Amino acid sequence: MGNRLLTLLSSLLLSTAVALMHCSAVAAVEEAEARSLAELLQRLQQERTQQQAELRAREQRFLEEQAQQKARLDRARAEKRQQMKTLQPLQDELADLTAEVQQLESRLQEQGQDLRALQGAFVRIAGEVHASLQQSLVVPQRPEREAELQRLSALDALPQIEDLESLWLLLQEEMTLAAAVSQYQGVYTDVSGQVRSGSLVRVGAFTTFTAAGFLQFIPENAELLLPATQPASRYQSTIEDFYRHPSTLTTLVVDPTRGALIRQLGASVSLRDRIEQAGLIGIIILVLGSLGVLLSLWRISYLLWVSVKVNSQLQHLQAPVEDNPLGRVLIKARQFRVERDENYQFKLDESVLAELPALERGQNFIKLLAATAPLLGLLGTVTGMILTFQSISLFGNGDPKLMAGGISQALMTTVLGLVVAIPLLFSHSFVVSLSRNLVQRLDQQSAGLLARQLEGEVAHAGE
Repeated sequence: MGNRLLTLLSSLLLSTAVALMHCSAVAAVEEAEARSLAELLQRLQQERTQQQAELRAREQRFLEEQAQQKARLDRARAEKRQQMKTLQPLQDELADLTAEVQQLESRLQEQGQDLRALQGAFVRIAGEVHASLQQSLVVPQRPEREAELQRLSALDALPQIEDLESLWLLLQEEMTLAAAVSQYQGVYTDVSGQVRSGSLVRVGAFTTFTAAGFLQFIPENAELLLPATQPASRYQSTIEDFYRHPSTLTTLVVDPTRGALIRQLGASVSLRDRIEQAGLIGIIILVLGSLGVLLSLWRISYLLWVSVKVNSQLQHLQAPVEDNPLGRVLIKARQFRVERDENYQFKLDESVLAELPALERGQNFIKLLAATAPLLGLLGTVTGMILTFQSISLFGNGDPKLMAGGISQALMTTVLGLVVAIPLLFSHSFVVSLSRNLVQRLDQQSAGLLARQLEGEVAHAGE
């Protein structure tokens, strides 16, 4: 209110100054026109009186307005004080409500973090469950659960009770089905790529098979595939027993790796395949090895038979027979003694030496085969490495399958050479031992015959 009063007074003084200047200008003009100082003075006094009256009137109006403005100001201040009295409780209430709102917002934020953590944990667990169940052999039996697992793992809102129960039921169903042997009607892809339907048997979460053989589960497209190669017949027989006697207790194959071991057994290389990998050199090694084994068996059998005959002859030295070397030596020794040959010793040694070729026949050839087999294996190793390096020079070393042929030949020829050489070495040692034992017996008996002959001559000379 005081500011408005000062503004009015300033306006009044400004108007007065302007009026005075205007009057001065008019007076100068009139003075010039009237050319009378008295008239000019009179006019100035009249105008002054008039202006003073106007100023007093204006001042009176200003004072009246000032009183009115002061009254308004007092009323406004009174209203303000009244409003402040009314506003204070509201401000206190507002402060309380603001504090309460802040507390609620803090609680909401904390609960929101817990809920977001719950949502993140649920989505993470659902994703892990989805990834785990995709690898399960139960998928071909229950393909409809894939859509529910995808929905739960991609949930972008707070999970509801129904979602939690659905995930729990899926886990419970997986545990229940994975712990049982189930037979159901399903489809699989055979070796020719045709989709066939039939009775499928799932052994827990480990093995699935049909009457045609074991099935391989492909998680990428959730399909069952019948491999072209199946494990050995002893594993296949369990399938036949199950389908032949479905109501009786049978033995089933359980693969803990969920098909990896069965695939490995089906892809295992047979002995024939290994021999084919060795190539021509491997066949030559096997032929020589077979020849050496047959020769060794023949010589061992012959020497054992001769050893039995010699042992029998030792029990009957007075009745020699010609079916054994010792008997033939004894017969010749009697002939020499009857003839009283002076070269008895030399002829006796000659008769013993005549038996040696039959006893030592084939020993050097067995030894030669035992020494040749590793050399042929080494030759195959060098040939296989040459093929490997040729493959590397032509195709690079990016694909190991291109080098597998040469490496297989190198390894298999070495293995075959050692497999042939080691038994032949033992056979040669055994054959040599048998023949040496027989020769020692012949030498021993010939020495005894010579000693008895000398004793007889000494006794005859004494008489």
